[in-house]
Amino acid sequence: MPEMSSPGPPHATATRLAVIGTAGHIDHGKTAMVRRLTGVDTDRLPEEKQRGISIDLGFAPLTTPAGVHVGIVDVPGHERFVKNMLAGVGGIDLVLLVIAADESVMPQTREHLAIVQLLEVTRAVVVLTKRDLVEREWLELVTRDVRELLASTPYAAAPIVEFSALTGAGQEALLATIDRELAATSGRPAEEPVRLPVDRVFIVEGFGTVATGTLWRGRVRTGDTLGLQPAGRSVRVRRVQVHGHTVDEARAGQRVALALHGVDKGQVARGDWLVAPASLRASKLLDVRFELLADYPRAWRANARVRFHLGASEIIGRLVLLEGESLEPGASALAQLRLEQPAVAARGDRFVIRAYSPMRTVGGGAVIEPVAVKRRRHAAGLEQLALHESGSLETRLLQRLVVESHPIATAALAQAMGESEETTRAALVRLLVSKTVVSPLDGRWIAPARWKAAREAIEHAVRDYAAQYPARYGIMKGDLKSSLKGIVDATMFDPAFDSLAVERALVQQGERVRPAGPTWEPPPETLGALDQVETTLEAAGLAVPENAVWQRGLGEAATEVVALGFFLGRLVRVSQEFTFTARQLEALRLKLSVFFAGEPTLDIAAFKRLTELSRKYAVPLLEHADRVGWTVRVGDARKPGSRLHAEIPSRTA
Repeated sequence: MPEMSSPGPPHATATRLAVIGTAGHIDHGKTAMVRRLTGVDTDRLPEEKQRGISIDLGFAPLTTPAGVHVGIVDVPGHERFVKNMLAGVGGIDLVLLVIAADESVMPQTREHLAIVQLLEVTRAVVVLTKRDLVEREWLELVTRDVRELLASTPYAAAPIVEFSALTGAGQEALLATIDRELAATSGRPAEEPVRLPVDRVFIVEGFGTVATGTLWRGRVRTGDTLGLQPAGRSVRVRRVQVHGHTVDEARAGQRVALALHGVDKGQVARGDWLVAPASLRASKLLDVRFELLADYPRAWRANARVRFHLGASEIIGRLVLLEGESLEPGASALAQLRLEQPAVAARGDRFVIRAYSPMRTVGGGAVIEPVAVKRRRHAAGLEQLALHESGSLETRLLQRLVVESHPIATAALAQAMGESEETTRAALVRLLVSKTVVSPLDGRWIAPARWKAAREAIEHAVRDYAAQYPARYGIMKGDLKSSLKGIVDATMFDPAFDSLAVERALVQQGERVRPAGPTWEPPPETLGALDQVETTLEAAGLAVPENAVWQRGLGEAATEVVALGFFLGRLVRVSQEFTFTARQLEALRLKLSVFFAGEPTLDIAAFKRLTELSRKYAVPLLEHADRVGWTVRVGDARKPGSRLHAEIPSRTA
C-alpha cells in the first residue's frame, strides 16, 4: 500500500482471479514455498525475522502459467497463532496443505486440515516440502501417511506434489497442478453486494487509514461508499489497491487494500467488515447448524463457552444446543450462538468453533439465521428453523413475512435473507403471482394472513361502531385509525382501508365510514328529537338559548341528536356556546345579501340593528360569516364575501 499512486498491474483487469491459502504445521516451509513461487517474503514483522517463524498473515501475488492472477495468503503454523491463521483462510478458493517431507503429518497439519474442511474450501493440493532432505523410501512412507490422513476427507483424491524451496525442484509441477485445480473452481460473485472481511489495518501517510482483506463478493471502486460493520459507520473509499498497485476497480477473488475516508485507524480493526450499504446487519444471536469434529474426545455439552471465528473475526460467546442434551463426536445439531460482541454474518456462511480453554478447534458449521431471536432449548419452532435451513428462498421469505407485523421493504428482506436485492425481489414477485404474499405498498411486502387480519380488524371496528351508534352515519376515519393503533400497523391501515373501499365493503361519506349494506336510516326517535331541537331554536329567533340549556332537556340522547344534526347539516355550531339551525343561518345570509345590495360595508353596530341582537350574539355570528365567506373583515367593518350568494348545502335523512 505505500505505493498508492503507482499504476495498475495487468492483473487489475484479469478475467481469472483466485485466492490461495497455505496451511500446515510450523516450520514445514510454507513461507519458503511462497517466496520461491513469487519472490515475495511474506514474513514482514521484525519479530518474524528475528524468530524465524510466521506469526501473522502474509500476502503475495502470483500469475500462474495459465494466466490466473492469484493472491496467496500465507498463514502461521504455530498452534498459538491459529486464530491468525483463521483470519486468512475464510475466503480462499484453493488450499496448499504444506507437509514437510522430513517430519510428515504433525498436530497443526491435522488442525489446519480440519479448519479448511469446516470452511468447505473445495479444492486442495498437498505440497511435500523439503524434498531435498529425504530419501525416496522415506518420501513414500510420508506419502502413505498423507493418503491415510486425507482418506476420510473431501480431499482424498487431492494431488500430492513434491517440492523443494531450496533447489526449486517441483516448482513447475506445482504451478501446473495449481492451474488444474483452479480450473475446477467457480469464480466468486462479482455482481453481488460488496463483502470484505478486514484482516489488517494500518496508516499510510497522505492517505490515512488503510484496511485490507480478501474481497469475498462484489466490486469496489474509488469513491464508493461502504458500510463498516458492526460499528454501523459509513466510509468512503479514497483509493483501491491490489498487491501494492492502484487500480480503478477490485473484484471478488482479489486481495484488496482500501484507503478509507471517514474513519480513524482506531475505529476499524481486524474482524470488522466492509460491506455494501444496508446489505448486512450485525447481531449477537445466530441460528446455526453445528458440527462436532469426529476426533473430539467426548460428547459436547449443551451450553459451552466458545470462540467463534467468521471471516477475520474471533468473538467469545456461548454455543447453545437447541436439540438434545449433548452432541456426540462427528454428529451435528441445530444450535444458537449467543455472542458477547455482534457478528456480521450471512446465511450459509461457514464458521469455525474453538474451545474457550484450552484453545483447540472443536467444530464448525453454517449460519442459518444471521439475525436471530433468542430461542429456548427444545422449544416449538425448531421445525421452522430446520425448514429455513434447507428451504428455498421463497420458503424462507414466507417464514420471515409471517413474523412481520407491518409491510417490509425489499431491501430489508434481502438484508435479513443474506441475498441480493435483485434476487429477493424476483422471488417476491413469484410469490405475488402465486398469491402467497401481498404487496400493499410499492416495494413492500406482507404475509396474506397479516393482510387479512388487518382488513378484518377494520371491518369489525366499523361494524361495531355502527351497531353501537345507530344514529350516526359511521365512524370518523381518523378515529377508526386511532382506535386500531395497537392492532393494525400504521403503514398498513391506509392500503387495507382503501382495498376495502374499492371492493365496496365499506361506504365513506365525507370523513365518516360505515359498513356496506342497506341504505342508512337514522332511528325515528332520534329524528323526532332533532325536529324538536330545531323547533326550540327557531322559536327564539337568532337569540337562541345556550347549548348547555337546550341540550339539558334531551338527557342522555343529547350527544346522538346533536351528532345527527351536524351530519345532516340541519344544525350548525357557530361557537362553543351557540348552535343554530341551517334555516336560521340561511335567513341570516339572505338578510346580509339584501343589506350589501344597498351598503358597501357593515360594522357591528349596523349588524346589531339589522338582526336586533345584542353583542353576545352579534360577535359570534359575524365571525361565523367571516369563516364561511359571506363577509370579509376589513378593520372594524365587513365587506361582502365571495360566498355570500351561495346557498347553505344541507342533507336530509
